[in-house]
Amino acid sequence: MRATAAATITILLGLSLGACTSNDRASDHPSTPEESASQPAPIPTEPVDSPEVEKGFEETLTEGPRRGSRQFGTVEFPKGESWVKLNCTSDSKTVQLKLSLESIGEYTVGCSHSRVEKNANQLKLAASRKIRFTIEAEQEAHWIVSIQAPKK
Repeated sequence: MRATAAATITILLGLSLGACTSNDRASDHPSTPEESASQPAPIPTEPVDSPEVEKGFEETLTEGPRRGSRQFGTVEFPKGESWVKLNCTSDSKTVQLKLSLESIGEYTVGCSHSRVEKNANQLKLAASRKIRFTIEAEQEAHWIVSIQAPKK
């Protein structure tokens, strides 16, 4: 009998959106372009650090800090709950990283150029499986990934 796996992927992503409005009336001074338009993008204030290991879990794979894409080959995922965690940032613009878990699915994670993004994704498998794991990313993305399984 072929075992099927149920996968639950939860993406925890902190996003901030802001808007500026101005009620200033016209002034006698000519308008000037925004200085930030010619300024380089801000450098993240914190380095990309390793994702936090869940209590009662251990890392079965950790990689990084790295740039760009990476094929990990086959990774062993146990029956039950596992975590795929990724911390990332980008050099100059927000970029998307695509994480693929063969035969389970793929998802995209946004990496900001102004702060480190921390993402946690939970998998629940009905049976243990060997899964080909891949991250596709632009070269300007800095990331660290951690796959975590329950301690034995």
